Amino acid sequence: MAKLGQTYGRVKQNAFANRAYFKPSLRRVVIRHPGVIRRSEKVLAINAKLEAVKGTPNAPATKCKGKPWDLFVDCLGTEMKSLVGKKVA
Repeated sequence: MAKLGQTYGRVKQNAFANRAYFKPSLRRVVIRHPGVIRRSEKVLAINAKLEAVKGTPNAPATKCKGKPWDLFVDCLGTEMKSLVGKKVA
C-alpha cells in the first residue's frame, strides 16, 4: 500500500524530469510527471478501495472499456461515484 508523500513513478527521465507526448485518444499533448504525491488519508482510502477491485470485473475501467472516449469518461465518473461515494473530477 502507498504511503503519504512522494511515490516515484516509472516515467523515463529526461533533462527536465517530465515527458511530453501526443495522446491520440485525447487529441492533445500530455505532460507526464515522474511521480505521484499522496497528500491525504482520504486519497489513500480511495486507493485502497480501487486496489480491492483491481483486476476484477467490478473495476470501474473494466466496466467502461470499449466505449468511445466521451462515453468512457462519463461511465468512469459514474462508476467511481458508486465505488467511492462522490464524483472524482
